[in-house]
Amino acid sequence: MKRTAKIIIDVLMYSCFLYLMSYGAIHDLTSHGYVGIALFVLFVVHHGMNFWFYRSMAKGKWNARRIAMNVMDWILFALMITMAVSSIFMTGLVFEWSPMKATQTAREVHLASCCWGFMVMLFHLGFHLDTKLDKLENFCRSRIWKMSLLSIAYGLLISAGVYGFVQSQLYVYMFVTGGWKLAAESVSAAVLQLLGISAGMCIMTHLGMKLLKKS
Repeated sequence: MKRTAKIIIDVLMYSCFLYLMSYGAIHDLTSHGYVGIALFVLFVVHHGMNFWFYRSMAKGKWNARRIAMNVMDWILFALMITMAVSSIFMTGLVFEWSPMKATQTAREVHLASCCWGFMVMLFHLGFHLDTKLDKLENFCRSRIWKMSLLSIAYGLLISAGVYGFVQSQLYVYMFVTGGWKLAAESVSAAVLQLLGISAGMCIMTHLGMKLLKKS
């Protein structure tokens, strides 16, 4: 039951991220604000349900894989907090009752933390899918044609990720260029770009984990 609840929370968080990252095509500040609040609430619940992570940090052996996981998890935590804090300074654009007046600095920090947060979250997701992909590879290893198809699928997903990243122009905000990225032509196009990035990032994370296991 608890495992199912965790999965539901994770799916809802990812869905919120997809909606928020598609703002350029949606252009609804009010719903953007409320979905952002929902994401932060889910983030708090997620950490509450996984509190064992903090208690286990001082236990066990620290190998390269575990170090990478913990570093990225703490970076993601910091980015989520930055997203939440910077969004408070942007509330004047969303809610009439807010006394906050958005500044260029708050905008740049918010956009950068959101884009980096999305990418690091995908690393986090890819890490948790790592063992599932290992099992899939073990299943395919018995036949050359299965491994060939899997390798092609990996290549296509990584290509989709690179293409989606370039098309979405997330780097414009990630590296604080001060400019505006081009919005996707439609909501479906924006979501497809983000799904492509998600798939590609998860596969690249899995392949990176394989290298760490060998070290």
